[in-house]
Amino acid sequence: MQLNNSAREAFVASAGPNTRFTSLSILLGPSCSTKRGRQLLKQWLEGPCIDSVVLNERHDTVSAVISAVSEEKAILWKLSSLFQHFQSYERELSVFTTAHVVDNFTDTKLSLSDFNDLLKWLRKFQALVKTCIEDAEISSELGNLYSTRLGPILLLCTRDLEPFCAVIPDVLSSMVKTSNAREIDSDNEMRASTSHLHELRYQISQCEVEVTAAVKQAATLLSIAEDRIKVIYADDDQSTIARMGIVLRVPRQDSHRIQQQSGKSLSVIRASRASGVWFSTPMVDSLGAKWKSLKRNYEAAEADLVDFLTSMFRSQYRDFLDELSLRVAELDVLASFALVSHKHRFVRASIADNRSVFSLRGLFDPFAQNSSIASKKSCDEVTIEMSGDDKKTFLLVKGDPKAGDTKLLQLLGIATMLNQLGCFVPCKTAVLPVFDAMYLRTGAYDQQLFGYSTFMTEMREMSHIFSAMTLKSLVLIEDLCRGTSTSEGLALALSMCLHVMESNTLTCFSSQWRELTDQLAKQSVCVTPTWRHNRKKDSRNSNALQAEFETLMRNCDLPPDLIALISQEIQTLK
Repeated sequence: MQLNNSAREAFVASAGPNTRFTSLSILLGPSCSTKRGRQLLKQWLEGPCIDSVVLNERHDTVSAVISAVSEEKAILWKLSSLFQHFQSYERELSVFTTAHVVDNFTDTKLSLSDFNDLLKWLRKFQALVKTCIEDAEISSELGNLYSTRLGPILLLCTRDLEPFCAVIPDVLSSMVKTSNAREIDSDNEMRASTSHLHELRYQISQCEVEVTAAVKQAATLLSIAEDRIKVIYADDDQSTIARMGIVLRVPRQDSHRIQQQSGKSLSVIRASRASGVWFSTPMVDSLGAKWKSLKRNYEAAEADLVDFLTSMFRSQYRDFLDELSLRVAELDVLASFALVSHKHRFVRASIADNRSVFSLRGLFDPFAQNSSIASKKSCDEVTIEMSGDDKKTFLLVKGDPKAGDTKLLQLLGIATMLNQLGCFVPCKTAVLPVFDAMYLRTGAYDQQLFGYSTFMTEMREMSHIFSAMTLKSLVLIEDLCRGTSTSEGLALALSMCLHVMESNTLTCFSSQWRELTDQLAKQSVCVTPTWRHNRKKDSRNSNALQAEFETLMRNCDLPPDLIALISQEIQTLK
């Protein structure tokens, strides 16, 4: 569903300077367990679904999760464990699922341990999905959840990603195998030899054994205990000793022993009070060069294995892992819809086959405090009925803030957005069509950067709505032409509303301009909200109302003498 800028700022983005509405991301976002789920929710908010088949599938899933929540089924806690396991590895998983990072895998410095961690995560994730599907409490309400959500996720794990999971242990076994190691090739080219990797590992371990013997020899030469000599294996970050490979170190207390033998059987490399004395012997120098050469060869062989796994993953299995991540995110978002709907007592809207019916009964504000309790009392207050077949396409809201009319425009947009996200809606019963676009015109602001006044900005917004709206669109307008003269503004607003009526597009128009609403109410296509309970009349006397008005003026920081003058003028007019 297409949204104009005003609708996107009102219902998708966080509260901005030009909107008084509350974003749906504030309502739905906190219930998402995973970062990928919150990202997907943002995508859905920016482009709600217009496919009725997909919407029905989402509604079925939300209904299944709500039934599990209501009956306290074990599947709910198993889904929670599934999301927690996904969230715990989400940062590392992004290295494999994000196309930009995988395409530039040389910058990510992947290692065999990364693939080993991926294997462990997939194994446990697969076990958790099986636990959810093998639940003994399967019922007809949960059938959709198993068939359309959990089933495809398990199939991705057991059928599509299983071959790659089988390759990883074979490659990792080269780290510990002692015989019968097989070679790995790709596209008839030798990519890595596991037996060669094992041989290098074995030679490194033998070199380290020889280093231990060299340490014993140095301890005998210096007449100190063997445990007082520490072996330091240099890496590339230690540039001063990287070229040597291996050096020995003794504490500062034994520095005099090094000085006695210096230049004869050993050479001093560095000495400091903090780290002691670093030295080497001819035998250690020889072993250091050998160890460093073997280490480089081992790292090169390991890099070949990583290249092989990365190339295989990119060409054959990356799309499957992306789909797995997407399906888990979808399930997470739909579960959050279910939790919000259950908490606030939303209901499932029936999707109309065409645009002939738009019905909302018992609409309430989901952002109000304790809305789950308040909805019981307010669910029968207001009914909105529009029909394209009966030519009742224009909903007129007179904008009385004391009666709650100013909320209806916002609530209509919220209900439409929630329905086309796949969530339930805040009312008692609902029948809604699938709209291809929603256009909102609200607020009064200028665009000084482009030289547009408040009136010009409003006219440009309405021009865009007129050119883009279709028979399947929903138009929401909050007041018109209040920034110009009364007569011209009334003529402009009335003409624009009549033009929208002639287009037969479902429209909700809210205004406190009495002359305008009286003219629009005479049109045959116009309908008004029906309040089931009588609106409570204000029983306060005129003195109480005047005192309340004076309090409001004082809260606006008006001068006391001006407030007194305003009160006098009000009494004169009465």
